[in-house]
Amino acid sequence: MHHVPSRQIGAEPETFLETALRTLRAVVVGHGIAGHQIVYELFSAGRRACRPIEILWVADRHDRRIASFGASGWHMPILSGDPRTVAWAHRSLRRWNMLSDLGFGDFLARTESVFLSREAHIRLPHGHPGKVSIADPADLAASFYSRAARLDDGSIISTCTLMPRLYQKVRRLPGVTSLVRHIRDLADLLDITAEFGAEVACVAAGDRAQFLLGDKRIEGNFGLLLLVDLSKVPAPFDRIVLVDKDRDHELTHSIPHRACGHVCLGGAAGRLITEPEEYAELEHGLSDVTRAPRYVIEAMQGIRDRLLERFPLLGPALADGDYRYWYGLRPAAERAIAEWVPRSSAGHIGVLHLGGLGGAGFTITPAFVEDGLRLRRPTEDIETHLGRPTPAHSS
Repeated sequence: MHHVPSRQIGAEPETFLETALRTLRAVVVGHGIAGHQIVYELFSAGRRACRPIEILWVADRHDRRIASFGASGWHMPILSGDPRTVAWAHRSLRRWNMLSDLGFGDFLARTESVFLSREAHIRLPHGHPGKVSIADPADLAASFYSRAARLDDGSIISTCTLMPRLYQKVRRLPGVTSLVRHIRDLADLLDITAEFGAEVACVAAGDRAQFLLGDKRIEGNFGLLLLVDLSKVPAPFDRIVLVDKDRDHELTHSIPHRACGHVCLGGAAGRLITEPEEYAELEHGLSDVTRAPRYVIEAMQGIRDRLLERFPLLGPALADGDYRYWYGLRPAAERAIAEWVPRSSAGHIGVLHLGGLGGAGFTITPAFVEDGLRLRRPTEDIETHLGRPTPAHSS
């Protein structure tokens, strides 16, 4: 039986990382990009301290139904007005040690991005780390638009090729045990954690956290991508990001996945999915589009029509039958969530929830996870008087 060193009475509350290093055990829930980052951070911390941590890594599945598999992977820090999210994005843009250390640096490509608009001016959010210059949309074969702003920084991660390979690498790290198992609710998670001999569990279950933790702040935001053959896409669509600023980036962006060999056309549709029955309905169409809900078919056709209107040069790549598709749910919340589940619900086992990243997962994950794992679990007194303080809501 695993011996867990006891904490001194009256000691300062521990962070998730500190508890994992003391007990040498931790449970992580979720096989999306945040879950990968958490496992890697725990492994790396144990290696630096010469105290290897045993990690039980649990998820319902590891396949293309996970949002990270279909994410467009575009990292552009200015897209959020939340100062904390912008700070996480800037830190994450500068370095992503997990990818470089594990040999996946080639999947991250620095890229130029262009915002297009039919309005008289293009107003970009403050905070872009590079330079912005005004361009002529006609030079970009986008004569439908009247204004263009070219941004010289940002990056793209070829997510759909990266994620299966990254999973194989992370699951084979020393001390990591990957388990495909459905966790019904918080009580089930507490039982699994206790059986493993851990005192802490980190939940990065994406949109499923609304069921697992009963957290109604998390919602599934429907998004859809058309995947067209990169070799059939003319310049400049094959090398830069194009975004329709007039539609708040919904269903009209073009993002090249060079390592995957295709260009992602589409985006978030703004439809929220919150009922278990809707989840089951959506999954039917992933393998057979004829079984998808009507709104999926309508969104797919709407993207194609809009793209052909705005970017006629994409016509050959968008011929019927020549493109594939992906759709799924992004874990949307008003703000990113990094907080401990109250002791009244979790008891002596600490449950840390990291989520609500929506479309910012590949933009802020490195810095967000790093800070989240260093968040101290509130004492009972703090919870009683202040509720559930989080980095996203505290000053």
